[in-house]
Amino acid sequence: ALRRRGRHGFGRASTAPTLTTAPTMMTAPTQARSVDPAALFESLLERSGAMARALDACPLPMALLNTYTAVPLLAMVAGELVPNSTRVARGLAAALGCLLGITVGAYLDRAKKEGARCAVLRLLAKHMGASTAVDELRSLIRGARRRFSVTAAGPKGDAFEDNALCEIYAQFLNAVLEGPEHDSYDLPAMQRLKTALELDGIVVGAAHKRAAQLLISRGYSGLTGEAMTQAVDKFLFLSERAFADEPSTEAGLYEMGRLKGMLNVSDKDARQRISAVSQALYRQSLSTVAGKVDSQTGEALAGASAAFGLAGEQAAQMNAESYRQIATDLLKGGRLSAEGRATLTKAQAVLQLGDPAAASAFAAVAAPYLRQEVEKASEQLAKATDAVALVKTASALAERRMELGLPAHAGTDIIAEGFVAQLRELYNKACKDARINGEPQALATLDMLLTFSANVDTVMGELRKASGDTEGATHLTLAADSLPARRLYGLYLSRSIKGADGKLDPKDLARVFELSESDEELARIEACQPRLRELFADSIAKAEGGGPPLSLLKLAVQAEMAKFALPRETVHEAAMEVYRARLEPVSARVLKAGQKEDLDAALNFLGLAAKDVRMLHLKAFGKVYEESVREAMGRSGIMNPDGREALVQLRERLGISEEDSQKFFYGVVDERLKDMMEDVRESYEEATYTKDALKEVWKKRGKDVGDDPMADGTGGSMGILETPQLEGSVRGFKLMTSLCTVADFYLKNKVLKEDKSVKPDDAYPVTVGKYIDEKTKEEMYGIFAWNAVTSQDAAYRDQWKAAQPHVGGIMGMSQDTMQKVMVRMVSRWANGFIKQKIQEKGKLGEEEISTLTNWVPTFFGIGADVTKDMVQSANKGVLQSKVLRLLNQPKVLPADVQNLREEVDQWKLDIQKDLELTRPQLRSLFRVEVTATLEDSQLSHSDKQDAVANSKASFGLAAEEAASELRELVQARARGYLVNAVGDLMQGNEEQAMHEMRRLELLAEFAEGSEEMKLKQEWDVAPALRANLLKVYVASPIGEGKAANVELLESILGVSAK
Repeated sequence: ALRRRGRHGFGRASTAPTLTTAPTMMTAPTQARSVDPAALFESLLERSGAMARALDACPLPMALLNTYTAVPLLAMVAGELVPNSTRVARGLAAALGCLLGITVGAYLDRAKKEGARCAVLRLLAKHMGASTAVDELRSLIRGARRRFSVTAAGPKGDAFEDNALCEIYAQFLNAVLEGPEHDSYDLPAMQRLKTALELDGIVVGAAHKRAAQLLISRGYSGLTGEAMTQAVDKFLFLSERAFADEPSTEAGLYEMGRLKGMLNVSDKDARQRISAVSQALYRQSLSTVAGKVDSQTGEALAGASAAFGLAGEQAAQMNAESYRQIATDLLKGGRLSAEGRATLTKAQAVLQLGDPAAASAFAAVAAPYLRQEVEKASEQLAKATDAVALVKTASALAERRMELGLPAHAGTDIIAEGFVAQLRELYNKACKDARINGEPQALATLDMLLTFSANVDTVMGELRKASGDTEGATHLTLAADSLPARRLYGLYLSRSIKGADGKLDPKDLARVFELSESDEELARIEACQPRLRELFADSIAKAEGGGPPLSLLKLAVQAEMAKFALPRETVHEAAMEVYRARLEPVSARVLKAGQKEDLDAALNFLGLAAKDVRMLHLKAFGKVYEESVREAMGRSGIMNPDGREALVQLRERLGISEEDSQKFFYGVVDERLKDMMEDVRESYEEATYTKDALKEVWKKRGKDVGDDPMADGTGGSMGILETPQLEGSVRGFKLMTSLCTVADFYLKNKVLKEDKSVKPDDAYPVTVGKYIDEKTKEEMYGIFAWNAVTSQDAAYRDQWKAAQPHVGGIMGMSQDTMQKVMVRMVSRWANGFIKQKIQEKGKLGEEEISTLTNWVPTFFGIGADVTKDMVQSANKGVLQSKVLRLLNQPKVLPADVQNLREEVDQWKLDIQKDLELTRPQLRSLFRVEVTATLEDSQLSHSDKQDAVANSKASFGLAAEEAASELRELVQARARGYLVNAVGDLMQGNEEQAMHEMRRLELLAEFAEGSEEMKLKQEWDVAPALRANLLKVYVASPIGEGKAANVELLESILGVSAK
């Protein structure tokens, strides 16, 4: 069933590839065939059985030799030959004859298959040669199979192909694999056999699988190394070609994949090995082209490349190689004859080469001959030569080009390449001379190179003129390496600038070397900048040694600089280097007046400004000036006016700008401040740490607190006392003294920028903020600012008050930050004051409020809004407490709520926003206030609605929330009034019962105007009691001057008053 369906896209249902003739390809005539098919098939025929060969030679129809003929014939013979003539004996004999006939029939079937195999082998041995067309051979084999009843369409055809024909193909394949490495006959012979036998992909795949297994077994039995590699390469190539003809690509990939897996060969390796065999076989086919160039050869080559599976690019490349070989053979005599030219034309057509490819291949072969002439001519061209000699040289080269059969443009290109090669030799020699033999020899070689280049340009111009080429390059150049080319150009340029003997222009050398403008400029800089530095230095030395002044020498130097043609930046760089060299001998010391004058003169001569040499002066004299600043401050740290004036003179002498000197000054100030802040830190720790904490901190630093009286042990008081103490007992007094010392140092050394245009936050150029964290800085300033305001000693207070803004600025604090710290300190005190007064009086009185809102801002210098907010916050807390107490009372009266409202309004607060009440608390206050409104008989219905709306808004209740609260309130209180009235009436208290009914009537009247507050509900009172109570209420004289609304009460109570 599998064979009938077909496997991988091929099977019995598909036909074998049709090949009417053997593939057309060329073979090397001297190569012997690796396999002689006639001998191979003759050998297989001889090894066949005698019976098979006899059947093949038997002229009888093979259809008679089968079971159906043998059984009756042998039964009849057995019956006749039995000696006993009884019917039983003859019947038994006939039965034995039938059994013998069945056995003979089976034997004949096997013998016929062997006979069919012999017949096929005999035909292959006789007709496998190329003289018999493949169609004719296939027809003969079909006839033999038909004679032995093993046709492809018959029932025995599949088995015959799978065994006999597969074995024949496999034997041939194995014999091919044992032959030489490359034999162009192997592939067409195998394809001819496959076509003649009409083998499908399944049979071919099985045969190749057997061959692979045999290769593997041969490897185990000793076939290794090059022989094994050769056999595997050939097998992979033949297999790939065998499966390439299959109609299904997937089938071929499957079969090849199976073989590669068996041989353990990767896809990449297999492709490379197959390609190598293809190229080798095609190369053998190409070997006949040189000896046989005719019209059939081109077709043969095309067929060979296709049959060997060679890619088009590979075939074209190999064709070009063959063409070059033909051209090489034709040019062995040094010239191309007319016959040779004709042969090349035929070879180009046979090898299917385009004109560009053929011309390129021929030029590659002819170029060495023409270059020999170029080398001879180059020896003369390197010397000075007249124009006539140059024209003769061009004519000789043109004549040699024509002898070689080269086109004009190709010959000109080859000659140009040869001249460029000679240019490169001269260039390499110049480089070597510059490295080893010295500048004179290198310059001589460069002269020769430029002479050669000029002569070559003339020769090439003549050649192009003769060939009519007007677009070719007019000058030959050399792609030289940038660095060595720049060096050679620099040598040549230096000689030109010096005015030494040099007849050629350096720019010509730059052109020959293909130097870009940037490379040419770099070379000029490398050559001329050292000379310029030397010129500057020599001129300054002459002037200082008593020679002409620099003002006169400057004119001569400028004339020389014009020759150098250096960029301005390069001149500036050279001047800076010379000035740096002038500074080195006098650096790190105070300049004398004469030395200063010499430096200024050199600065002017070199065309430099003070800003150009600023960094040089800083590097040379910065340390000197900085140390002078330290000395001017002395041990006291305060610089006197004389010292300040001396520093100004020193700055000018050393050539340091005012801005840079200010930076040095600030640096020294920063050092001093850093040292002073150590005392400030210790004073702060004594003022704020407990004695135990201070002891622990100082212990880590290796310092003993001992019985330091300043370590007061108060901890976090931060120096804030309601009654600040005087010297010796003031908390933070030592800190105050240390910070005042810092402020004095800062002010007396004029570090502070006192210009009015400077912002206050920018007036302190040096700060100590980086030495102290922000929290500590703010705490230090807070203590200082508090003590400066609250000190009871006038002298200290004035001193501290004056230093207060500078202390904050020196610590790197902005004005806003200092104000915030002061506010925070005052807030601590004010909060304590408020807390104390509220505890004493329960609220803040007018006197306390005046103190906080008037006296405190004036005394401490803070904004009035700060203390106003404190007072408001304090009252806010009081009111919040009052609300909580109010809500916790057993009964809250509307008057209580009204008093609360008045107090809230007095402090300009909002009940909803400022008192931070919860929603249940706000609803409770709403209930209390609304209840009194609803039970007020003096108010109209609209007045009550307005009052409810105002209460809802003031307490911040939503419409639905307020409506729900109001509904629940009215229903609950109405039920309560009714229950109370019934109870009072049953106890005989009729007056109180009527009062409760009146309150119920007021609620009912308010609810009547709203659909959401209908009082029809469960009253928890029996109808009889409700009816009796209503009758009594209607008849009662209590009504505040107006009759009861009987209809309304009957409606809500669900009873009648009659």
